[in-house]
Amino acid sequence: MTGAAQPSAEDRHWGGRLPLASRGPLTKEQLAAQRRMRDEVVPWAREAGAAAATAEGDLIGPFNAFVHRPATGTAFLDWILTDQARSSLAAPLREIIILTVGTAWNCEYEICVHTAMARHAGVAEPVIDAVLAGRPSAAFSSAEAAVHGFTDELARTRYVRDDTYRLAVEAVGQTGVLDMVNLIGAYLATSALLNAFQVPAPPPTEPGRPFLRRHQPEPPH
Repeated sequence: MTGAAQPSAEDRHWGGRLPLASRGPLTKEQLAAQRRMRDEVVPWAREAGAAAATAEGDLIGPFNAFVHRPATGTAFLDWILTDQARSSLAAPLREIIILTVGTAWNCEYEICVHTAMARHAGVAEPVIDAVLAGRPSAAFSSAEAAVHGFTDELARTRYVRDDTYRLAVEAVGQTGVLDMVNLIGAYLATSALLNAFQVPAPPPTEPGRPFLRRHQPEPPH
């Protein structure tokens, strides 16, 4: 897939609890952050069939929040981009990890965008379905099962059992596990940001293909 329809700013309030930064006066630092997001992030998302901005050019998802706080927002983006460029993990495994975190947190924007990213990276549809359902599957390769199990366990229980850790090391090596934990941390933070500000997901990018097939978490006790 190359390209996705961008949602209109009139469809809904894309900032969630935050105003759209582009609608108000911006400082020099905010303008620079907005320009960088539009130049670097929006085309990358669109190429994968996801949306990081409205058709009118308003940044959505976490990127609107990054413009509101440009120093920390651009530093966070640097973290994500550095990890993406230097990670030892293959792109399909990275997308499984990110989608597993988003599913564990029931984070609509993350689920939507990284379902598209996973497809773009070549993750098989039955694997995506299983990740969104929050369950293991015979469709997983051994490496996919190991990284999904590790990520799901850490995100949901805040602990990783010895057997789960061993399988992850066997699948991706110690360096891969270090990279996996770094990636999990980044997207736990992203999911927390999106959920705290109730940032909505854009609509599906392919007619008739839903993206919200996620596991429903148990309510808090």
